[in-house]
Amino acid sequence: MLFDSHVHSEGLGITELRKMKESGIEKICSLSFYPVKPLFPQTLIDAFRKLEEFEKRRCKILGIEMLAGVGIHPRCIPPNYKAVIEHLEASDWDLFGEIGLENATNEEIEVLRDQLRIAKSKDVPCVIHTPRRNKGIVTKKILEVLESISFPAELAVVDHVNFENLDLVLEKDYWIGLTVQLGKLSAQEVANIVEKHGSERFIVNSDSGYGNEFVTAVAEVAKVVAEEAERICLKNAEKFLGV
Repeated sequence: MLFDSHVHSEGLGITELRKMKESGIEKICSLSFYPVKPLFPQTLIDAFRKLEEFEKRRCKILGIEMLAGVGIHPRCIPPNYKAVIEHLEASDWDLFGEIGLENATNEEIEVLRDQLRIAKSKDVPCVIHTPRRNKGIVTKKILEVLESISFPAELAVVDHVNFENLDLVLEKDYWIGLTVQLGKLSAQEVANIVEKHGSERFIVNSDSGYGNEFVTAVAEVAKVVAEEAERICLKNAEKFLGV
């Protein structure tokens, strides 16, 4: 059994989800992301409902256990986003994600901080996005935000980590997400990282959906890392999520 901790299942068809299951991936986190900038806060609130009520059921039919992640992605901040924050604060959730920073604007930082405060108060784990551009600079800002509110390290995975920001995150105690897809990391690069730094804090994912269809990425890593496969492709994710 394998666990893909970062998927956007709404962007995947039945064929892709079946292929994922056939490769051995039986657990996933499907994270909140809206492919265009929402015009209304209610758009995201309904998207959360879709993840919780529809996507979870769709995956179950295909034999995949799905955990839904909700939250405001930095590229999906709607006008009057405070309404979404109030909705997140008013309910109970299994996971916040994907949240984080893209350009580290003041608004993005405020939105991230608001969500982290809720997560801290509710003891909710968070999947935190780092961008493709200016990854090192933006990652430093994310770490500053986490530290400014004394966010518990065991509740945060800093995701999409690559060679640009790996050393920054290794200096801290957060979980580290390694995303295998074109332009991020290859399965062999993940193996090299784990060989050098150990497997205790790494969690592998595909970030598949909405154009990235490398749905078997976690399975491909499992083949390459051999004896570390169970830890970085299953057990670490389960420990982080408390499942």
